Amino acid sequence: MGTPPQCIQEPTMEFGCSDLNLWQEALSAYPSRIQSLNKPHLGFQSLPNVSKALSELTVLKGVGPATASAILAAYAPDVAPFMSDEAMEAALGNSKDYSAKQYLLFANKLQTKAKELSSGEESFTPSDVERALWSSVVAEKMLSSQSKSNESKTLRQKRKR
Repeated sequence: MGTPPQCIQEPTMEFGCSDLNLWQEALSAYPSRIQSLNKPHLGFQSLPNVSKALSELTVLKGVGPATASAILAAYAPDVAPFMSDEAMEAALGNSKDYSAKQYLLFANKLQTKAKELSSGEESFTPSDVERALWSSVVAEKMLSSQSKSNESKTLRQKRKR
């Protein structure tokens, strides 16, 4: 294991992120990945252009449209919703297509709905719409499973005589 840079060995423990990243890179089996993640504001400079921001994030290894949507939704909920299965199915009728094309269609639909719902003092974001869709689908599933559970309990009680 390499020795940490001088800035980490100081008693004050003052060090910059770049120094720490260089030290991590020296120890890493995948040094190029650390450098690619160290680029400031990758994908965010393109916002509010969701398509371009998505393209910039998905070039990172291991980051597909769904992961990129989570990053964008956390950074800019006012333009980019998260690509949850529940909301995708509610909005588009398909939850298993994790392509960039499908996400952009989904994001556009939720942006339109957010603008439609926003009126006067109340303002809604695409992320608000996504969370509402997600909550609705999850609540419906919970109620459905609860009613099935109650039905099976009733059947078991009738058979016990």
